[in-house]
Amino acid sequence: MVFALLLSAGCDSNSTHSLTRLVVQPDDGRGPILSAIAGATNNIRLTIYEITDLQSVSQSPAAPADSVVQALIDKAQSGVTVKVIVDQNKYETGSSSLQIQQTVEALRNAGVIVHLSSTAFCFTHQKTFVIDGPTTDNNLCLRGTAIIMSLNLMPGYFGGTRDYGVITRDPGIVREVSSVFDSDFILVNPPTACSYAHSPATTYPPPSESDTTSLREDDLLWSPVNSKQKLLQLIGSVKRSLVLTTEELVDTDMVCLIQAVAQSTARPSVRILLSGDTGSNASAVKTLLNLGLSNISIRIMPGQPSPPDASTPQTPLYMHGKQVIADGVQAFVGSENLTNTSLIQNRELGIIFTNPCMIARLLSVFENDFTTPGNSLPAQACTGGAGCAIIACP
Repeated sequence: MVFALLLSAGCDSNSTHSLTRLVVQPDDGRGPILSAIAGATNNIRLTIYEITDLQSVSQSPAAPADSVVQALIDKAQSGVTVKVIVDQNKYETGSSSLQIQQTVEALRNAGVIVHLSSTAFCFTHQKTFVIDGPTTDNNLCLRGTAIIMSLNLMPGYFGGTRDYGVITRDPGIVREVSSVFDSDFILVNPPTACSYAHSPATTYPPPSESDTTSLREDDLLWSPVNSKQKLLQLIGSVKRSLVLTTEELVDTDMVCLIQAVAQSTARPSVRILLSGDTGSNASAVKTLLNLGLSNISIRIMPGQPSPPDASTPQTPLYMHGKQVIADGVQAFVGSENLTNTSLIQNRELGIIFTNPCMIARLLSVFENDFTTPGNSLPAQACTGGAGCAIIACP
């Protein structure tokens, strides 16, 4: 069942004594992550899509001296076992590949054991720490901490994006995240790599459930195994209000379910914040706005920087965070975008929670982003061009 962790001292969900806490970027900065790393005495395990947060790596913005990667290096040099899985796609190609390679080299030189992700998954888009979690050798009694995030470990994600994370010491969750990491860490590449596609029918080969070790925690959403099923269930449960943020809203089933929820007899409030209303999000925005329903509102946070003559208006932050709040009482935070790739082709991880204090903060941040002038902009339905088509829902 979804865990409901009521805090004994008011609504201080950021208390160091809480079993869980919500992390919001850029508000909270590196502090919560650095504090968790500093407390490690036995092991640190990290699965990450992009990692460059190191001062010696040339990038803009630059990383500070007290960066996350430096903290990992310091722990490894102190004798703590540090293992990292880095997405093999981002390591090998892309605009940040050189910086990622430099970061991986620095980690390895410090004694960190770094593996590239298995090509069984199209992308390893998961962003998760396990600190002092149980291991399969002689440390099964360790309980530890898990940090489940939407943000990459790059300097820009601590200042220019809206992102979220959950820190938890729930023993069942820590145990399962540790177990999947250990399985993924040694997962070999299949004969044919997973090939990215918007449709699972054209993914060769599709990821196999057998690539993921046994799962027991109802609160955890693992792609490619059960993220889509659990998110559909959460969104479909809405009766009064749906609050949703994501970088990408593409998956047809998700868009059509949001439409069905908005059109239901309860007519719940549906508010969505996206990174933009063009490109991959164009069809979803057009489909939902063209319904003409007063209970649907969509805004965008395309981020900075922006030249004075930019054709697309900008906002202080770029919406990269992935979260869903159903009826103000149940919430999701994780790495999953609402795309076919993210939900059933990648390795991803998210978490569902009912902690009222964490949800209250998540809602407060959303309200500020959604309603404060200049923080977001009203989405506009596209009028033509590639990708501008209404999604045909049942």
